[in-house]
Amino acid sequence: MAKPKGLKIPLLTIVLGLILLIGLVFIIQTKFEAPRKDAPDIQFTIGKDRTLQSVIGDLKYYDFIKDEGAFTFALEHTQDNTRGRENPIKVGKGSKTIDREAVYKISQSMTAWQIADVLLNQGELSTCDHGCPDSNFDPELLPGGDLAPTIKQKYEWVKTYEDCVKSIGHDGGQLSSEQYAERTGIRKCVSPDGREFTQGKEGWTTSVGG
Repeated sequence: MAKPKGLKIPLLTIVLGLILLIGLVFIIQTKFEAPRKDAPDIQFTIGKDRTLQSVIGDLKYYDFIKDEGAFTFALEHTQDNTRGRENPIKVGKGSKTIDREAVYKISQSMTAWQIADVLLNQGELSTCDHGCPDSNFDPELLPGGDLAPTIKQKYEWVKTYEDCVKSIGHDGGQLSSEQYAERTGIRKCVSPDGREFTQGKEGWTTSVGG
């Protein structure tokens, strides 16, 4: 009686399976990698009303993480070595927490694992007693994660008194009073970046305190 033959898997099938497995592992690993190289450190503030979903959403929107699911996995599997403060953000079903009203130093050149460790263990208290910043990031970032232009860069187009008048707005700037103009016959304008212009004269000077 003939012995039953064992199941034989073609060599090509094995090779293709290995290639598929290696490719899958590579794809998964890339989700945890840093989005950028040699990026500067950024201070990330987590306010008292933030949720885990909003924090992760910000990190993805501003290009600190590549994948929200992978980062959530990194948070849930990174050691939390610090005792959480009052009213923390809870991570997963365990005892891991991220402190609210705290500042964290992160970078777009950190991996998901590194940022997870920072959020779980390296927050510095920031209660906003003197007012919270307009942005969660310092320096400020544009949507997508690039650095926002500085005030000086933003208003480098201001060259004349007339330009200065147009620049006054959300970022500041000031015109001299009508009383000053009546008394001196001079009209002055201070641009948001702290330069003083005089109507009818070329150039500018640094304003007092600018």
